Amino acid sequence: MARMGAELRRQDFVEATVRVIAEHGVANATTRRIAAAANCPLASLHYVFHTKDDLFYAVYESLFNLPHQALEQVPAGITAAETAAEMLRQLIKWFTLHPDEAKAQSELFFWTMRNNPGMATKIYSVATEVTERVMDRAIGAQLDKPSLKATSRLLIHLVDGLIIAWSAHGDVGRLETETETACKALALFVASH
Repeated sequence: MARMGAELRRQDFVEATVRVIAEHGVANATTRRIAAAANCPLASLHYVFHTKDDLFYAVYESLFNLPHQALEQVPAGITAAETAAEMLRQLIKWFTLHPDEAKAQSELFFWTMRNNPGMATKIYSVATEVTERVMDRAIGAQLDKPSLKATSRLLIHLVDGLIIAWSAHGDVGRLETETETACKALALFVASH
């Protein structure tokens, strides 16, 4: 049998963890269940991730990076307000195409806030930094640093709120309508700077 590299195995475990959390919740995301979902031995999971917190943080890293790939779809040459609104639109679109990731992100963050507040603070800080970098590349020349920081944080809050609401009501049409309302609000905020 061919040996699988640790990095590939790591990604299998991250993807399996997302599926397990989306289906069973964080409390029932046991390492045994995750290993089974990844079709890997439990010992391999413990070899790649020494603690469950390490595994959960790897899931977060994946969830920071994947949605931001959707921002590559944002057209160049539009105003800062239009760009910020389109970034929000693309992030929500990405999550609607990846509902397990949306559900896992929300569930995992709330679980982490209750069980490991230090890690929750770190996760929020990393999410803010990643979003600020992406926004800086897209519209940084059009906004001063405090406005860019405020816009990045507002974008995160809007995405999180929309995803949590969608998790509750499950209606994609409603999510799209609410996203457009949020895009208008974000564009007005950016235009005011």
